[in-house]
Amino acid sequence: MRYSVLIRLKIGNTHSVLSPFLKGWILPVGLLLLLLFHLLGFIPMQAALRGFCFDLYQMLIPRERVSGPAIIVDIDEASLKQFGQWPWPRSRLAELIERVGEANPAAIGIDIIMPEPDRVSPCSVGTLIPGIREGLLEELCSLPSNDERLAQVLQRYPTVLGVAGIDERHPFSLVATPVQIRGEDPLPSVRRYQGALTSIDMLQNAVAGHSILSADIERGVVRRVPMVAAVGNQMLPSLSLEMLRLAIGAPVFSVTADNNGVIGVGVGELDIPTQADGSIWVHYSEHDPARFVSATRVLEGDFDPSLFERKLVLIGFTGLGLVDFPSTALGERVPGVEIHAQVLETVFDASTLLRPQWAPLVEGGLMLILGITVIYLLPRLRMWFQLPLVVLLVCLLAAAGLVLYSRYQVLIDIASPYLLFAVLYVALLADAMMRGEGKIEGLEEDLREQREAALRIQGEMEAAKRFQMSIVPDPGQVFRAEPRLDLAAMMEPAKMVGGDLYDCFMLDANRVFFIIGDVCGKGVHAALFMVISKTLCKSIALRSDPDIELGELVSQANREIARDNPELLFVTAFIGILDLRSGELIYVNAGHEPPLLVAPGCRVGTLIHSSGPPIAIMDDYRYETFHHRLSTDEFLCIFTDGITEAADLDQALFGRDRLERVVESLGEEQDSSGLMQKVEQEVRSFMGDADPADDLTIMVIRWHGVG
Repeated sequence: MRYSVLIRLKIGNTHSVLSPFLKGWILPVGLLLLLLFHLLGFIPMQAALRGFCFDLYQMLIPRERVSGPAIIVDIDEASLKQFGQWPWPRSRLAELIERVGEANPAAIGIDIIMPEPDRVSPCSVGTLIPGIREGLLEELCSLPSNDERLAQVLQRYPTVLGVAGIDERHPFSLVATPVQIRGEDPLPSVRRYQGALTSIDMLQNAVAGHSILSADIERGVVRRVPMVAAVGNQMLPSLSLEMLRLAIGAPVFSVTADNNGVIGVGVGELDIPTQADGSIWVHYSEHDPARFVSATRVLEGDFDPSLFERKLVLIGFTGLGLVDFPSTALGERVPGVEIHAQVLETVFDASTLLRPQWAPLVEGGLMLILGITVIYLLPRLRMWFQLPLVVLLVCLLAAAGLVLYSRYQVLIDIASPYLLFAVLYVALLADAMMRGEGKIEGLEEDLREQREAALRIQGEMEAAKRFQMSIVPDPGQVFRAEPRLDLAAMMEPAKMVGGDLYDCFMLDANRVFFIIGDVCGKGVHAALFMVISKTLCKSIALRSDPDIELGELVSQANREIARDNPELLFVTAFIGILDLRSGELIYVNAGHEPPLLVAPGCRVGTLIHSSGPPIAIMDDYRYETFHHRLSTDEFLCIFTDGITEAADLDQALFGRDRLERVVESLGEEQDSSGLMQKVEQEVRSFMGDADPADDLTIMVIRWHGVG
């Protein structure tokens, strides 16, 4: 029992082992502090953990690309190979934009910043030619510059040009789209840049829309894109939002804010919910080459104009060396222009992701519930119930997060509650282990004492076995001088000591008394009852009148054995007297297995007569005596039910039928010992590696006649 307690402690059973130190105030106070730090955003690495959680949502269930409102004109490797390295002359860029504009797009977004005049304009090139004739230079400078050519094209079509925000002071000149503020001033909440990298004024003044292109990268991953940001004190929409404004034809874009920050942005009747800083979580689909059209095809006219009609066309780079490739939440590296396209698709498909302002409160509530579960519920449960409950909680929390993401586009961070749960649960198990280790030494000392006591008991049991086996006679020694009798017997206890018995001895010069019995039960109490029964039977047989009926002798023994029997034990027995002069067998069967009779070449017979119930069942029962004359060819095989009820590993029984077949295969040359050994071998072979369930006892008798 103590050993089982030790095992429970070692496997970490936390029932009633949570130390008062942890249970009293450390864990509850620690839980409250973690909740406070969570709400204030002070937990280190929590933002990275949250980002990983949201990325995992998108990896498991990426957005399906339903509509295709945006298409990208791609200045790719093939375009650079065909038309030369970047920067191209602005005249070629103007040609590209004009080809797109002629296809009647809803809006054109240019994801390119041109902060310097074009160096390959006619006048600029002329000034670089040594010794150029002054008149020729004047003629070249009278031609329109490439920037003027590009500005003229930009004016003809609904184009958007962007700026890049930088976090250092830098002189800049902005042309901003008018903004309508609804509610509180959003400026303190949105992402604000100190300066900006802009295109030249000629190009900025030519376009119909102005936007900001910047997005913050978190450890190489673009998770959020600002839909509105500020450069200095000027509000600018994102490239995607400004393209939507031009496509709708709205004169302004709107920003709705309250005391907690930005609620959403919009153009016309389109409202887009955002985070408090004016950004949105990009809901990514997998990279799709169908979004892209090579600039080479457009410049060469190898495209269907309907491809761009009423579409939102983005012009950007994918050529290596021209642009960095940030990672998406799906783990794919894509050009930045594709992220703008994905934002437009998300808005069109009404599948923008949102992390509501109440999300931290929900997450804090989950952390509180899991913390209370770990601190107060789990310590009261057994380990076999703890683990399934923990797995169930983890699965339910993961399922809830996935359902909110996939069905409602709501982002709830389940990684932070998971982390808190894991920390508290590990602390709980660590406390249990420390408490258990504090008791192991004392328990091991108890275990050593128990082992010593067990060894003493084992020694005593072995001594008891030796004593029990010593009082069971060896037939070979008892009858070695009696040629008229061939008797063999064996007894093998199932445990250290057994409850079977046998005895055999000469009553006089011509009569042999034998008994074989089976006490109900096994172990020490059965062995003691067996010794008492055997001793009383032998004593009564030796001191009784030789002419007394065997049944009367057994009745006397029954009364003696039943007299002091508080445990209500009983013994089945087959008792016989064999007259060696005639082969006459007198026997009493007190509830025992009927013995077998067999002779070489003959079918097996049975002594079927029953004299009465087992001994010690009814103290006044009078047992009947039966007679049988043995021939010199016959073997009498007496056994206990340990033989017929021997079981193999599949719990199949040896059975009486199998025993009869073994006995029936008796050979002419076999004696009693050979038959007994054959039965024993067959039983043990049948059992295989199975442990015996009962004592194995068998006695074989053969009368040789009067020689």
